Amino acid sequence: MYKRVKIDTLNLELGMYVAQLDRPWLETPFLFQGFEIREDSEIALLRKFCKHVYVDVDRGTVPRDKILAAHNSLGREHDPFQKRDRRLQRARPKRPSLRYRLLSKLSRFDRTGWLERQANGQVVYQNKVSTRQEAPRATHAYGIAVDTMNEVLEEIRKGSAIDLDRIKTAVTPMIDSVLRNQDAMAWLVYLRKRDEYAYNHSIASSVWAVILGRHLGFDRNGIQTLAMGGMLLDVGKVKIPASIISKQGPLTEEEHQIMQMHVDYSVQIAKKTPGMNDRMLDMIRSHHERYDGSGYPQGLKGNEIPVFGRISGIVDCYDAMISKRAYAPARSSYDAVRELNRLAGSKFQRELVEQFVQALGMFPTGSIVELNTGEVGIVVEQNRVRRLRPKIMLLRDADQQPVATQRLLDLKKLPEKEGEKGARWIIKGHEPGAFGIDPADYFH
Repeated sequence: MYKRVKIDTLNLELGMYVAQLDRPWLETPFLFQGFEIREDSEIALLRKFCKHVYVDVDRGTVPRDKILAAHNSLGREHDPFQKRDRRLQRARPKRPSLRYRLLSKLSRFDRTGWLERQANGQVVYQNKVSTRQEAPRATHAYGIAVDTMNEVLEEIRKGSAIDLDRIKTAVTPMIDSVLRNQDAMAWLVYLRKRDEYAYNHSIASSVWAVILGRHLGFDRNGIQTLAMGGMLLDVGKVKIPASIISKQGPLTEEEHQIMQMHVDYSVQIAKKTPGMNDRMLDMIRSHHERYDGSGYPQGLKGNEIPVFGRISGIVDCYDAMISKRAYAPARSSYDAVRELNRLAGSKFQRELVEQFVQALGMFPTGSIVELNTGEVGIVVEQNRVRRLRPKIMLLRDADQQPVATQRLLDLKKLPEKEGEKGARWIIKGHEPGAFGIDPADYFH
């Protein structure tokens, strides 16, 4: 029987589940590959960008018969500019493969969306090497990116244009590292950001964007755009007085307004750069816009904010929270993730925050965590399916004393229910330095 049917966008209704578009998803304002239509504005956007879509008859709230009726309707029969192949209209949709049908059924029980992405043929990345193996290459790639960005910013201060070829060369090893194993780069950036903010904020934002793009299944070109756009979010700050950039303490209202000008300056610089694509510009222009319309400089709201702009807003905010700044101490990764969850649905698109948290984990790599047993360790690798069950390195015993021998503990392989023998679960995350632990000592 039918699974997906082709429907003219003029025949769409609230409650239908759109599983596929007639164009790549990233060419539209819709971030996720598959969603239920809940607002009239979404129908309007679908009509603006698509002539037809494919609706899943088994999902959503619209009855199957009504969906099939919409499928059989021409929809645009009165549109003299719309040419149609009537043989294709009468053709029965091809029966989905057994693999697709099986994964689709199983995906209903997978809240991470991993199986659904597999079913839809979306790229699904997995770690190819261990965090320990990737650590040296991640360190090297990070160093290249930092050196390049510092040089590029210095050239911009002197009036030169952005050298996009150099930016592309700098992000390539970083992207390769994240695709091999995202945990190593995530841990490294977390360590670096505890001590530095100014220039390395751009590198960190780039890394978080790549990690999210990897999780969402973006292709190499999309991930490269995220990496390069993330590197360039704040290039306009070279035109902001150093006295404001490095001020100790809160900014005055006047200083805050001057600081906000860095977005316009960044856009001006980017527009003069040969080879700059629209998605990079979206990231630069929109990284301070907020989903509820409270951001700047344009006060964009909801889907008015481009997809890549929504991504850059989240990664920029997350990295700012975990960074040591002149006017605020760094938060732990755990606290920053909790704050993002609190802001989901207001400042940021809820679904995108959920995906970002899934990519990082509730206890991001490098976090110091305490178990129900009193044991303490560092998160060294995420569990993509069950984000509360990562792999940790135990450093303190049940009495919170240093262990004689460090060992890895994979929570996904252990019981998690109270009363079960050997059950372990994380009860809280701690600030860097808690229990005298410096995560940098264990990154190698």
